[in-house]
Amino acid sequence: MSRREKILLAATAVVAVIGLVTLLGDKTPPVAPPQRPAAGEAAKAATMLKSIQDAALGPHEVAVLAAIDRKWREAAFYDRPLTGREVAKPTVLPRYTGYVELGTGRLAVLDGMEYQAGDPLDGGIYKVFSITPDQVVLENLGSGQQVTVQAEGQDSR
Repeated sequence: MSRREKILLAATAVVAVIGLVTLLGDKTPPVAPPQRPAAGEAAKAATMLKSIQDAALGPHEVAVLAAIDRKWREAAFYDRPLTGREVAKPTVLPRYTGYVELGTGRLAVLDGMEYQAGDPLDGGIYKVFSITPDQVVLENLGSGQQVTVQAEGQDSR
């Protein structure tokens, strides 16, 4: 064995011995001596406990306790009608910038991507319903509502 290997084995043995001593050593945790509370702290604690025991329920607390068993109305903390129940309508429609006709197939260029009739758009909200050179009809996948997108500019044909 070389000198280097002997040093590594000796270091490994030292670490193993230290680990065994630590692992198998004394397991009892050190016990701190009990501390007596200061006289001022004990007096404060007694005063607080007495005030809690003497406290009476006010009319608000009684009303809250009585309302625990009752069914809450739908908008318990907001008295105006809730408007979030309708399906959100996206405000941005894709741009129809081009039209390609290959044999019997038609392709529409929407936001730089080519789509055939029936293809879903990248956002997952619409699918292409029909394609003409002047417009594309999109169908909302959630509601079935159809939206018409007009071609942009004269170069779109």
